[in-house]
Amino acid sequence: MILKIMLAIIILIMAMTFIAPLKESIGLSRNTSTNLNCSAPDLSSATNATCIVLDFAMFYFLGIAISIGMAFIAGKKDVGGVVTAIVVFVVVNILISPLKDFIIYARDATHLNCASASLTVANRLTCILFDLWLFWFVVIAISSALTFILARKVLSK
Repeated sequence: MILKIMLAIIILIMAMTFIAPLKESIGLSRNTSTNLNCSAPDLSSATNATCIVLDFAMFYFLGIAISIGMAFIAGKKDVGGVVTAIVVFVVVNILISPLKDFIIYARDATHLNCASASLTVANRLTCILFDLWLFWFVVIAISSALTFILARKVLSK
C-alpha cells in the first residue's frame, strides 16, 4: 500500500513539474510560430483543429497523470496494468504519424484526388475509408489493449 501511495505522489509531482514548461511550449507553439499562428483570423480547418488539440493538450496531460495517480492510491490497479496502458498509448502515438502521412499522401491530387468536385461514388467512398482509417486504428489499438488487460488481469483471478 505504501508503494502505491509513493508512486501516486511521484506521478502527481512529475505532472505538476511539467505544467510550467508545457504551458510555455504550448503558448510559444500556438502564438509565435510562422506555420501555426492560432491568433490569426483566417485559419484553415486543419490549422484550427490543430490549435484546438494544442489547447487541450495540457488538460489531457494533467487528467491522465491525475487518473494514474488516483488508480495507484485507490489500490484497484496494479503497476502492470498501468504500465501496459502507458506502453499502448506510446505505441499508438508513434504509429499515428506515419499513418497520417500515408493518408495525406493517398488523398492528394496525384492519387485519389479527394478534393475534386467530380468524384464518383466509389472514389468518394474510398476517400471516406481513408479518412476513417486513422480513427479505426486508434479504436482497435485501444480495444485490443483493454481486451488484453481484461483477459490477463481480471479474468485470470
